[in-house]
Amino acid sequence: MSALRRYWETRTFKKKMILTFLPLVLFPMLFLTVLSSWIYSNQITKSMESNVSNTVQLVNSHLDTYLDELTRLSVLPYYNSQILNIMQETGTISDSDFKQIESLLTQAIRNPREDLQSVSIYRRDGQVFSSSIYNADINYAYDFKNSLWYKKAIAANGKVVFTGKINDSRIANRPEPAFSVVRAIKIYNGPILGVIIIDVNFTGLESIFKRVDLGKTSNIIVLDDQQQIIYSKNGRYVQLQPRLATLTDQVQDMKVGNETLIVNHIDSANTGWKIVGIVSEAEIRKGTAILYKSILTVSAILFLVIVIVSVLFSDTITKPLKALRLLMGKVEKGVFNVSYQALNGNMEISLVGRAFNKMNQKIDELINQVLESRFKQKEAELNTLKLQIRPHFLFNNLEAIRALAEIGDREGIVEITSALGGMLRYSLNKQDSKVALIDEIHQIQNYLRIEQIRSGDALVVKYDIDEALLTCITIPILLQPVVENCIHHGFDQAVGTKLIRIAVKPYEKGIRITVADNGMGMVSGELTKLLAYLTDETNELTFSASGIGLKNLHARIQLEYGISFGLTLESEGGAGMTVHIRIPRVEFRPHS
Repeated sequence: MSALRRYWETRTFKKKMILTFLPLVLFPMLFLTVLSSWIYSNQITKSMESNVSNTVQLVNSHLDTYLDELTRLSVLPYYNSQILNIMQETGTISDSDFKQIESLLTQAIRNPREDLQSVSIYRRDGQVFSSSIYNADINYAYDFKNSLWYKKAIAANGKVVFTGKINDSRIANRPEPAFSVVRAIKIYNGPILGVIIIDVNFTGLESIFKRVDLGKTSNIIVLDDQQQIIYSKNGRYVQLQPRLATLTDQVQDMKVGNETLIVNHIDSANTGWKIVGIVSEAEIRKGTAILYKSILTVSAILFLVIVIVSVLFSDTITKPLKALRLLMGKVEKGVFNVSYQALNGNMEISLVGRAFNKMNQKIDELINQVLESRFKQKEAELNTLKLQIRPHFLFNNLEAIRALAEIGDREGIVEITSALGGMLRYSLNKQDSKVALIDEIHQIQNYLRIEQIRSGDALVVKYDIDEALLTCITIPILLQPVVENCIHHGFDQAVGTKLIRIAVKPYEKGIRITVADNGMGMVSGELTKLLAYLTDETNELTFSASGIGLKNLHARIQLEYGISFGLTLESEGGAGMTVHIRIPRVEFRPHS
């Protein structure tokens, strides 16, 4: 619960609105969709089961009608006295009587029907009379009395009997599968005189079943009284014959692998055959799939519309708030020249926006006042620093000139006076707030030349300057505080050659001026304190006075160019110090 609460509390107002609004609409819609789909699916299933049942009953009715016609053909001997007379005899008959009976049989099957293959009469003494629509090859040695169809006909005692597919050797050259209609011939309660058997192909059954359509994944199967398949509309599910033979319930579901079948059957009272209708649930799913697809499409469209409406509705509330938040973010970064533009229809937010504008304006005024005050303060400190440095620096250099005069070093006197004069001209002439970078380089070169002469050339200076940057402008007295720090603090206790490297190079945001020395450097703790003092994290610097000039320079740069610029320091105890001065690249543009 606490995790859910934290999640909810960290969401934006817009997300909270959407997460609240969407479930209120989506859950009822999903419930109605699932409920309607379930109801429709059940109705489709019941409708399909009813359809299969009605179809099986209709097929059985047509089959009974069709078989009744065949039944009437089996009573042919009773309507011909000559056949009955010959059936009552035994022994050999004349050729004329034989031909006459076969002629009568031929006339019986020579009609427009296409389903009759042959008709045969087996007299009790073994005499066979037969006629067919093809040149049937009759097996007169066939032991018909031991055949299943003969025994069934005798047991039926004059009633018609229907057999399944014929698989005996009674006719050797049967052209196509057939079933038989069999009836025992007898006169009233007299003895059985013989049996008439009519062979029928399956064209008649096919004409009945071809009008039946339960779907592409369905079948109609007919089983005889021996539970053998007589007819199958197609080859589907015939492997289920053993299971179909044991069907008891009229309608039941049957599982075959991953497929579920709806099975309906009816037992024919006239034939003893079993008519089975089989439909796969895939047929049902076709109808439901269309419904589901339609429902899902409509639901998806509705959901998309709801999402769009929710987003648009939430935008009308959150968009002004977002705009106000972005403006506040800019103010946090120090950009105060922004204002909130009131949007129509959001009175409360407009009031907040106007209050923000007033607050921002007041903050901007206060910051400008503070900046102006600090700038004037730093300018005063800089001017004071100049006044404090100049007499002391002049005194030291005059002493150096006197010393050179005593030893008669006129060349040194010329160099030091020339460098000192250049520095004085720079101080007098460059009173503007901006100077060319090349002038700053010349100023520091003069200063370092004086220091080299005073140190007896123990000081070595190396320059690495990109001349393309020398025309850029910057604030004055940029390098002298850093170089003075190297000489007066870095080399205070150093022995041997004193090396200063000055590099001026471009970098991604402007110009980087690097001043590095090989002096005493600073240990990690002292450097950390100096950096904190430099960035105003602390106002105390008890271990050295070297940071005052650096802090003044860092503050001047950031006041002029912003917090992205200023000083960065690198140092290790005994390994010197490196100071990076970052300023923007501002090209000199002469006034037109």
